[in-house]
Amino acid sequence: MTNNRRSFLAGGLAFAAVGLFVLAASGGSPTVREGANPRPPSRSGYRHAQYTQSQTDLALAQDPSKPETAPEPVIYVCPMHPDVNSKLPGQCHKCNMKLVASRAGAGADFHMCPMHPDVVSNQPGTCPKCNMKLVKTEPPETSDFIVRIKTNPAPPKAGQKLKLQFSIFHPVTGKQIKDFNILHDMPFHLFVVSQDFEVFQHIHPDKQPDGSFTIETDLPKAGYYKIFCDFFPAGGMPQVTHHNLVTAAYNGDLMSSQAKLTPDKPLNTKLVKTVEGTRFELKFEPGEPFAGKPAELHYHLVDEKTGEPVKDLKPYLGAWGHTLILSEDATDYLHSHPTEMIPEGVDRSKLESKSDVVFDTFFPRPGHYRIWSQFQRGDKIITVPFTVYAPRLK
Repeated sequence: MTNNRRSFLAGGLAFAAVGLFVLAASGGSPTVREGANPRPPSRSGYRHAQYTQSQTDLALAQDPSKPETAPEPVIYVCPMHPDVNSKLPGQCHKCNMKLVASRAGAGADFHMCPMHPDVVSNQPGTCPKCNMKLVKTEPPETSDFIVRIKTNPAPPKAGQKLKLQFSIFHPVTGKQIKDFNILHDMPFHLFVVSQDFEVFQHIHPDKQPDGSFTIETDLPKAGYYKIFCDFFPAGGMPQVTHHNLVTAAYNGDLMSSQAKLTPDKPLNTKLVKTVEGTRFELKFEPGEPFAGKPAELHYHLVDEKTGEPVKDLKPYLGAWGHTLILSEDATDYLHSHPTEMIPEGVDRSKLESKSDVVFDTFFPRPGHYRIWSQFQRGDKIITVPFTVYAPRLK
């Protein structure tokens, strides 16, 4: 499902069914209508951690020198769940956040920051938050787009090459989508996670002439896998759709194979883990994360051999790192990027290395969460996992 970004994003799992529930406004309150391929509605929706920061009215990047025009129709959208919208002010029925006003009149030009969808404008410009170029799009369709997946072989076989094909369709017209906005150097971010969270892949399918995306990968062990498709279709909102795969001839029990997470024990006030020659020190701000409250992940990277802060950190996919967070039941998905943005158009090879990276995030419900953070040292991508518990807000 979609997530409205400094949203990075939950629902009842059903591995036997892949589908989509679309939330739409009816009168003054959000309602649920069934899509073409239904699955149980999420408890709090998928969200993309980039979107959790904006909890006030939309930041309109307008030119004050331009004459005012007649007001455009206003819809109210949840900044955490863009699929929740209403014609009247109110609160999101998923997370209780205040709905924010969005002006998107029919036929009007609409420009959106690809990193901050709360920043919109009726003319070209740059985002006042990150200075990225605003992306021109039609007033967005806020319903969830339909993703259809083909596998070859079907069903997939553990330990063998697997070709995945993704085709994306408009939720109203049914037409296949061929144009996509680029987010962090890619039009499509694919996350493949095993049911027990032991396998993690962040990969990027290639766009084909017909608008579909394909990629070859492998599922190293038999069992259930969760597939998260993260993309931004032209004419829509940033999307995250959730799908499920199971390998051929797997007879294991679904419930018993689910992840059973144990929080990592802190060393003094931080979590510490060494992976591929790098010691990762993680601290939270505030010191203990709570469900329903924004949080920051503060990483300090140290070279294992020298004991000194790393000096060869490079941007990875247009950012100083990437973080994916999943709740233990894999219904809450949060894809987060560092708070310090890399300006558009700079020569990344000349950027000075960093040893401290901060991510914004949000833990929507009490429970255990797995954090995967990725960084690039030299030519090597390093993934470090942490497990934390977010208690109920006191």
